[in-house]
Amino acid sequence: MLRVSGNLVALMGSSAMALALVGGAGSAAAQTAPDAAQAAETPVRDEAPADAAPEGDIVVTGTRLGANFTSPTPVTAIGSERLDALSITNVGEALAQLPSFRSTSGPGQQANLVGGGVGARLLDLRGLEPQRTLVLVDGRRFVPSTSQGAVDVNLIPSSIVRRTDIVTGGASAAYGSDAVAGVVNFVLDRKKTGLHAELVGGVSQRGDDGNLFVGLSGGKQIANGVHLVVAGEYEKLEGLGDCYSRSWCANQTLILGNTAPGAGGLPANLIIAGVNTSTMTPGGLINRSYNAAGAVIGTTATDPLRGTQFLANGTPAPFQYGTLVGPLFMLGGEGAGRNAFIAPFKLKVPVDRISTYAALTADISDRVTLNADFSYGRVRGTVVSNVMRDYNATLMGRIKRDNPFIPASVAAQMDANGVASFILGRAGFDLGPAYAETETTTYRGVLGLEAKLSDNWTLEGFYQYGKTTFHQRTYNAINLANLPRAVDAVRSGGQIVCRVNADASTTNDDPNCVPFNPFGEGNYDPRAAAYITGNGFQKTDNTQHVAALDLRGSVFELPAGPVTVAVGAEYRRDEIVGTTDPVSMVNGFWTLNGSALAGHVDVKEAYGEIAVPIFKDSAVGHLLDLNGAIRRTDYSTSGAVTTWKVGAVYEPIQGIRFRGTRSRDIRAPNLSELVGARTRRTIGLSDPANNGLQTNPTVITGSNPNLSVETADSWTVGAVLAPRGGFLGRFRASVDYYNIKVLNAISTLGAQTLVNRCYQGVTEFCAQITRDPANGNTILQVEDVYLNANQLRTSGYDIELQYRQPLGSLGSLNAQVLANITDELTTVDSVGPVNRAGQTGWRTGTIPGMPDYVIDGLLTWSIGNYQLTGHGKYIPSDLYWTNFVGPDQDGYAVTLPTSVDNNRVPSRFYLDLTARVTIPVTDGRGFELFGTVNNVLDRDPPSIPGPSGGTNQILFDPVGRAFKVGVRVSFGG
Repeated sequence: MLRVSGNLVALMGSSAMALALVGGAGSAAAQTAPDAAQAAETPVRDEAPADAAPEGDIVVTGTRLGANFTSPTPVTAIGSERLDALSITNVGEALAQLPSFRSTSGPGQQANLVGGGVGARLLDLRGLEPQRTLVLVDGRRFVPSTSQGAVDVNLIPSSIVRRTDIVTGGASAAYGSDAVAGVVNFVLDRKKTGLHAELVGGVSQRGDDGNLFVGLSGGKQIANGVHLVVAGEYEKLEGLGDCYSRSWCANQTLILGNTAPGAGGLPANLIIAGVNTSTMTPGGLINRSYNAAGAVIGTTATDPLRGTQFLANGTPAPFQYGTLVGPLFMLGGEGAGRNAFIAPFKLKVPVDRISTYAALTADISDRVTLNADFSYGRVRGTVVSNVMRDYNATLMGRIKRDNPFIPASVAAQMDANGVASFILGRAGFDLGPAYAETETTTYRGVLGLEAKLSDNWTLEGFYQYGKTTFHQRTYNAINLANLPRAVDAVRSGGQIVCRVNADASTTNDDPNCVPFNPFGEGNYDPRAAAYITGNGFQKTDNTQHVAALDLRGSVFELPAGPVTVAVGAEYRRDEIVGTTDPVSMVNGFWTLNGSALAGHVDVKEAYGEIAVPIFKDSAVGHLLDLNGAIRRTDYSTSGAVTTWKVGAVYEPIQGIRFRGTRSRDIRAPNLSELVGARTRRTIGLSDPANNGLQTNPTVITGSNPNLSVETADSWTVGAVLAPRGGFLGRFRASVDYYNIKVLNAISTLGAQTLVNRCYQGVTEFCAQITRDPANGNTILQVEDVYLNANQLRTSGYDIELQYRQPLGSLGSLNAQVLANITDELTTVDSVGPVNRAGQTGWRTGTIPGMPDYVIDGLLTWSIGNYQLTGHGKYIPSDLYWTNFVGPDQDGYAVTLPTSVDNNRVPSRFYLDLTARVTIPVTDGRGFELFGTVNNVLDRDPPSIPGPSGGTNQILFDPVGRAFKVGVRVSFGG
C-alpha cells in the first residue's frame, strides 16, 4: 500500500502539471458511457455522451439489460470527436493513447509479430495481452482477424464508429469468454446521414514515415423505414528504416555481458552504447581451431587462427577486438554500423489497409426491426527478419581443411599448426535478411432481428458468419539442410563440388547442391545462394459461426423502479485450417517457418442477468441498485465452466456515486493457441547457468495442444463526482480501483524469462530448453510456446478529471486528464512472483511490463469556427527490467549475475498540437481544414536495448517530430 500511496502522490503532482499544459477536452476526449437517467445532462464518467445515440436510443455496454439501468461497471467512451481533434484516422491508434491500454501491437512492434499479423492493431487492456480483451461491434463478437486469435481493429472503419466503449472490468457473464481484462465495444452510427469524406497526408521531419489516408462514408434513408450506412477507408503507411536510420538507435546501445560478474569492478551486465559483434563479421571471422581429433587447439589467447577475418574481397586480415570481449558482443573494436542483431529490423513496418462496412436497418413494422451488416477488410504488411547469424558453427558447420575456398595463406597456417577445421563466425549481410509479405483479409456478415413483444419486453436474435484468411509469403529464408551441405565443399575431378556428391556414399547425394564460398562478401555463385535460401508460405483460414437469442424486459415494479432481467443463449463454432510449404513442415528454415494445422471448437452458452433497484430518493440516499449475472459455457475442447458477476451502485446524494463489482471470468484457449502456427527465430540472450554467457539460440514460439481453461477473479470499486450547478457543475472526476487475478494463465513467458526461471528452480520450464553438452552445455533452442502459467495478477487505479471553462467572447476551454496507476502486473510460478509493474524497458526474449503510471491529457480552445487542441502524454522514469538490479536498488552488488550498471529508463513527455478551422457552406455542406504536429518537442525515445532496435516501441515514439495536414468535407447530414 505504501507503493500505491507513493504513486498517487506522484500522479497528483504530475496530473496538475499535465492539466495546466495539455488537459483534456469535454467532447473531444474520452467520455464515459451511458446512464439513461442522466442522458440529457453534461457527459461525465458513466453517463451518456452528448452524441451517445440518435433519437434517444442509448446503448449501455457491459450489460444486456438495456438503457434503463445504472451499470456498476466502469465504462469509458471515446467519441469520434477525439479522433477529429487529433487528426487520428484509426480508432485503434486513439485507443492505444489511453493509459489503460498497452500498445502491444502495431506498425512499430514488428519484432513481436514475426510470422504473425504484421501491422495489426490489437487492443491490450491492463497489459494482460490482447487475447483477454473482448472486441465487440454493436455488442456482438467480432471474428478473430489475426493469427494470434485477436481482433485487428484496422478492419473496422473509424468513420462509421459513433463511439467506442471500454468496459474496464471482467464481463464474461455478460458477453462470454475472453472478457477477462474487459470489453471494447464499437458502437456504430447506424442512422448516419449525408456524405462525408476525409483526406489526410503526413510525413516525419526527417522525410520518412509517409502516410496517406482516404475515407468516405455516408448514410441515407433508401425507403420508408429503411436506412443504409456505408463506409470505406484506405490507409498507407510507408514505415521507417532500420536501426541506423535514427541516431538514438544507431549508437548501438545493447546489453554487454561482463566476462565474469564483478571483474574489473563492473557488474555482470552493462547497458552501453558502441556495442559491436565480437564473433562474427560480414565477411567471416575465425573464432576457434580444432585438430584432426576434433579437439580445441590452445586457448582463445593462443589459438593460431582466432582473430583472422576476411574482408569483402575474401582477403584475410587481423580483426580489431574491442574491450570486454564476450561470445557475442564487445565494447568498441570493429563493426560499427553493421551489427547483425539490430541492422535488419525496421523501426516501423510498411502497412496498407482497406476496410469497408455496410449496415442496413429496416423497420418491418412498428415492433419489428431487421438489421444486416457486411464488412470486408484487408491489411498488407512486410516484415524483415534476421540476416544469417552463425558464430558457433550451428548453421554452417565447421570449415574443414580441404575446403577449396580457404585462402592459401590461411591454408598454410592450418598446415603449420595442425588445424583440421575451424569455426567461422559470419553475418550474412550479403545474402540479405529473410522477409515476409503478409495479407490478412476478413469477411463478416450479420443478420439480426429485434422484436418488441410488449412495452416492457424485447426479443433479439442474430446469426453471424465471419472468415479471416491469413497468407504469409516468406522469401530468402536460410534452408537449414542445404546451407551446411553447400558450405562443406571439396575439390573433385578438378572442380569444386559439395562433399555429399564426392564421398563414397551415394545415398546422401544432392544433385542440386552448389558449393558456397563463405569467405568475404558476395564471392559466391548466385546458384549457391539460390540453393541455400528458399521461399515458403503460410495460409490460415479462421471461420466463425455465431447464433444468439436474447430476451429482456421488466418482471415487476418496486417502489424504486422496475426489476429488469435478461436471459439468452448463444452457439458459436470456431474452426482453423492452415497449410504450409514442405520445408516449413519440418521447421526447415532458420526463421519464418509456417505450420500445417487444423482444429475446431463448439461453444454452447446460456446466461441470465438481473437488476434490482433497492431505493430511490429515500432517507438513506438518492439511489441504490443491485445487479447480478451468471453464464454457463460448454466448450467442446475443455468442458463446461460457470461465470458470474455481482455489482452495486450507491448514490448517497445526487452528484456523488459509489460503485463496485465482483466477478468470476474465464478464457478458454483459442484455436490459435491450441493448434496454431509455430514460428522460429533467433535472439541473443544471457545464460545464468553459464555465468551469464551470451548466446544466440533458436526460439520457437506458438501453439500448445495441452492448454487448459484459465479463470479470473476480478473486482472493481470506485467513485464518481459530478456536482450539480455553479462553478463545480463544470467539473467531473472519477477514481476506480481494479484487481484481477488469473489462474492457469495462458501466456508466452519469453525465452529469456524461461531460461532465468529454470535456473532459479522452476524445473517445469527446464523442459522447454535444449542444450548442447558437447559445446559447454550452451543453449541451442528454447520453446517459448503458450503455457498455463501459475498466476497472472494485476491491480491499479483509473483516474479521470474533466473541466470546462467558458471564456465569453474568447470562446471556451475544455480540459481532461486520464491516468492509470499500475500497482501490480505479476506473473507467479512455483518459485515465486515477478512483478513487471514499473518496467518501461523491454528486453529481447521477455514480455513487456507497464509503467508505474501514465498520464494522458487534452486541452482544447474553441472560438467560433476555430479550434486548437494540445495533447500530452507523460511516462515516468521506471525500471529497464525487473530481473536486473541496478546501483540505485536494494541488494545491488557487482558480483550478482543480475547486476547491471543502470536499470533506469528516463521519463518522457510528448506533446502534440492540432489546429482546425471549419468553413461552413450553405445547403448543408461544410469543409474543415486541419494540421497537426506530433511530438512537437522532437523528443527521441530513451536509447535502451529493445526487440527491434534501441528502445521500447510499445511506449516510446520512434518517429520524432512529424506533420499531418488534411481536409474533411460534408454534404448533408
